Amino acid sequence: MRIAVYENLPPGGALRASFELGRQLLQRGHTLDLFRLSTYAEKGPFDLAPLIGSVRVESYRPALGLLDARLSAGRLGPRSLTAFGALRRAHRRLAAQIRAGGYDAVLLHPDGMTQAPYALRWLDGLRTVYYCQEPPRFATERAILDRHRRRLASSPFPIGLARLVEDRLVSPRLIQEDRASVAHATVIAVNSVYSRERAWAAYQREALVVHLGVDADRFQPASDQVARAEVLSVGSPAAAKGHDQVIEALALLPAASRPALRVVLGRGERSDLAELAAARGVTLEIEAGLGEAELARCYQRALATVCAARLEPFGLTAIESLACATPVVAIREAGYRDSVEDGVNGFLTDPEPAALAEAVGRLCSDPHLARRLGRAGREQVLDRWTWEHAAARLEAILTGRA
Repeated sequence: MRIAVYENLPPGGALRASFELGRQLLQRGHTLDLFRLSTYAEKGPFDLAPLIGSVRVESYRPALGLLDARLSAGRLGPRSLTAFGALRRAHRRLAAQIRAGGYDAVLLHPDGMTQAPYALRWLDGLRTVYYCQEPPRFATERAILDRHRRRLASSPFPIGLARLVEDRLVSPRLIQEDRASVAHATVIAVNSVYSRERAWAAYQREALVVHLGVDADRFQPASDQVARAEVLSVGSPAAAKGHDQVIEALALLPAASRPALRVVLGRGERSDLAELAAARGVTLEIEAGLGEAELARCYQRALATVCAARLEPFGLTAIESLACATPVVAIREAGYRDSVEDGVNGFLTDPEPAALAEAVGRLCSDPHLARRLGRAGREQVLDRWTWEHAAARLEAILTGRA
């Protein structure tokens, strides 16, 4: 098949999914052309462009080019200037290029500025698959909206006030535009059963599940016997990933047997986790901006990975941990329920420190149990959680066989 792929994403999970799925589709013999906007210049290690012969970049220069430097660096300007008219026009030009290309299918990933890409509106008649990582969460999750607005309000007066006013005016329109764009997709693909439920709630459309995957060669058990004496918690931003709840959970364990905690954050991110850990008597090590090899070593030396983010759409951390034969303790909700099986490859718990502490304590006191759960997790990854499995499912959707 000849497939047009659209992405406009900063480094992160959605960009990684675009890269891994694109790489697998190429290996399966398909021809891909990549379409992007002239934003988010930094792609990190997950840049699909070097693997593809044709990369078309549509110029996007709102506000007479005054925001070019911000947009290229991944810092969005005022959304009233960047998320509507000028962006729609750029997408319309891009869609015209796709229509002229004679493609068999179009795979569209989220747009970092709007969620669903406007280009969907001008691709009617083509088979379009929108891989929706999540509907706009600020529309339904109060915690995310409040955290976002606290960040806006932290700017000096009167800038913070102006940003809050703009946000209250713009947010309802962003939700409406997202829904209008999604209505044009031939198929909506999502990353978990939970995300399928959220897509129905947001769009009243059925969605097909294409689980995310993991590279089982990069993430694998250590070749030598590694002492597993710490607990791992991974993800950014720190305020959304529940690292504070992991600290509170470990603080409930007896000091004599309490494992240390290693937290992995994004590059350049700061948090107040160190102060909380010190106050609770939890030994904490914070890592930031790790590459995949370094991250894999963190999983390999962990007794368990704790996933405490609320309403996580999928939870890539969980399957990365399982690939390294490290059991997972996750809260029993949202996307974690797809990959973590209670008592099989880890534990699912209530979203409370006491419940997390009980599960971690069981693994600390029974290394044989931890090894058994870890081995089962590795076997499950090889059986169902690789990018090869994800790409096969996506291929069936692109061709209309699913």
